[in-house]
Amino acid sequence: MTRDKAVIEDSAETPFNAQLIVRRLAAAEGYLELHMPTYALAELSRVTDAGPFEPIAQLFLGEALQAQEKYAEAIQPLNIAAQMFPKPFNQRAFMALSNCYRHEGQDRLADEAAASAVPPDMTGGPTAVQLAVMPIFQVKTGSESRITHGHN
Repeated sequence: MTRDKAVIEDSAETPFNAQLIVRRLAAAEGYLELHMPTYALAELSRVTDAGPFEPIAQLFLGEALQAQEKYAEAIQPLNIAAQMFPKPFNQRAFMALSNCYRHEGQDRLADEAAASAVPPDMTGGPTAVQLAVMPIFQVKTGSESRITHGHN
């Protein structure tokens, strides 16, 4: 890619580009998995309009801020993500939100967020619930994938 083309792709004046947004979000998630929240935030800052990917962008923003121990700042984007994702796909956002509330000394809100992460049919069941928290993007290169099945 030439420098001029990169400048054009990054311009806020270009029309909505789903591929570019997905690429940035996948990069941000990768940085989060590598415990590099500063780089994740840099990628997310380049997404000016996530369009239908807004819940994912908010989730990653909240997770990056949480990883930097900026719990108070992480609450708003995690709350937005938790409200935008349909159940049960909002479990990841609610669990992160619960963690942030707990670190901020808001135990009641932390408990409510954790309870919201539990599927409704599990509330009367066992006390230990296994949540499905997986990467959103899975990048495959050749025959190998970033996520090995059975080892999540």
